[in-house]
Amino acid sequence: MSKKSSKTGTTRKRELIIIGVCFIAATILNVIGIISNKSPAKELVTQLHVVLVVSLVFYVFVIIFRVIYSLIAHLWIRK
Repeated sequence: MSKKSSKTGTTRKRELIIIGVCFIAATILNVIGIISNKSPAKELVTQLHVVLVVSLVFYVFVIIFRVIYSLIAHLWIRK
């Protein structure tokens, strides 16, 4: 196995973990909303499309923060 395929596998695994964490965070928010509104538990399934959209929004925010961090770190190291 070459170094490139090993690095690609590690990157994919890290990104899948980040997406999974975003999905879990969105699901937790959904559960909190269901409990606070005293809604039926079936909304865990019926609102799954909303949870997926919210998790993608979280993932986009994570990407934005990672890019900003990368740019700041690059500028900091450069000086």
